[in-house]
Amino acid sequence: MVILREQRKHAKYADAGRIQEESITCCGENSALIGFAADIGTTTIALTAVDLRSGNIIGSLSEMNEQTKLGADVMMRVMHSLSGKRGKLHEIVVQQIEGMAKRILAEKVMGIDVGRSRFIFSVVGNTVMCHLFLDQDVAGLAGYPFRPAYTGNYHCCGIDIGMDFFSCAEVYVLSGIAAHVGSDALAVIGAEGLYGKDKIQLAIDLGTNAEIILNQRGTVKVCSTAAGPAFEGKGIQCGMPAKEGAVNGIKMSSANGNIVLEYICGRLPRGICGSGLVDAVAGLRKCRVLQPDGYLLSADEAERQKIQTGINKRITKRNGQNAFLFYADEENSEEIYLQQSDIRGVQLAKGAIQAGIQCLLSESRLKLSEVDEIVVAGVLGSCMRPANAVSIGLLPDTLPKLRFAGNAAGRGAVRILTDKSFLGDMERLAGQISHVELAQMEDFQGHLMRSMELVPFCG
Repeated sequence: MVILREQRKHAKYADAGRIQEESITCCGENSALIGFAADIGTTTIALTAVDLRSGNIIGSLSEMNEQTKLGADVMMRVMHSLSGKRGKLHEIVVQQIEGMAKRILAEKVMGIDVGRSRFIFSVVGNTVMCHLFLDQDVAGLAGYPFRPAYTGNYHCCGIDIGMDFFSCAEVYVLSGIAAHVGSDALAVIGAEGLYGKDKIQLAIDLGTNAEIILNQRGTVKVCSTAAGPAFEGKGIQCGMPAKEGAVNGIKMSSANGNIVLEYICGRLPRGICGSGLVDAVAGLRKCRVLQPDGYLLSADEAERQKIQTGINKRITKRNGQNAFLFYADEENSEEIYLQQSDIRGVQLAKGAIQAGIQCLLSESRLKLSEVDEIVVAGVLGSCMRPANAVSIGLLPDTLPKLRFAGNAAGRGAVRILTDKSFLGDMERLAGQISHVELAQMEDFQGHLMRSMELVPFCG
């Protein structure tokens, strides 16, 4: 039996640390001083508007990065840039951010005189995304020795990067750390205070390009690993972003075969987002349909292993692969299922993250048990069930030490707007951070292969 539960917005699915939004009304000369903090991810763009006179959050939006039409990962976009499409990629991201900012103004700011108002944009993102936003040459990011076209903080006017509506805006892009570790990681470090503390902290910024940060009593090291877009709804057959109709939670019973699907209100289920994907894989493991090595049993194999009948009858074939059917709406021809290739996508993502953690700890001669705190950044972290993420090895098996920080990179971008010293402080800090290049580590591939199993990660 499948039970549907419509999820309305509540604390569990809110971004951790988010400030209450409030609309503003312009008085007097109808002028406003508004900042827009942009976190440009490979798959998702998040934008937060701030009333810089009061410091209050006005509104926020999150959208799929429209550059994904030209490639799901950063290297595909680098290749497109080198083949003559850099200008197109630049235009796409600038126009999208301008459009998002205009929508927030229209919905949240009343009586504004744009000509009399002042706008400031702060931007963070991985190195490739920031280069494309600024229309900078990405050739140096295409291969070893991986050199960015610019270093440090970047300041310009909107018109300099092709902004139209916000042509007079000031634009500040936070410094990156290295070619493979961008300003989004530095924003996380600043927002969460992952420096200058006499403790050992590990931070994981979950995303298409996952950054892993280690603060070892004031010495900060970082690395980046290509986790892929699976947890952001890309590359999964029934995957979708976390919006109306997305299944964002799944509970499976190995005793009676019942399945509870939680989905975001607005319409009936039509796909599965990152938090639902974590629950689905953990549930399939719990019900023994999914093996530790990631193999999804066929119906005949499940019957021989005496898998519960209600679960077994949902095992099917899709696209020539073993698959598990979670939901079917025959009237609207909607199905939600996971097939074998989807499981492989999850394995690659969690394997890359786990291997990155192991390499960073090994480089610092530390054991996982010596870490005092593990910070999980990224919106996915604040939405998924921690126990399920731990059960498949996506997060370390240290639940009491886990702290979920939500979109810490986005909050770092807001700090640029509200804290005058933050931009300069972070640029200086970037020069003191050590970058660990995983591709140059002999044991990375070995760690990656051993990390593919869907079992708890105990260090």
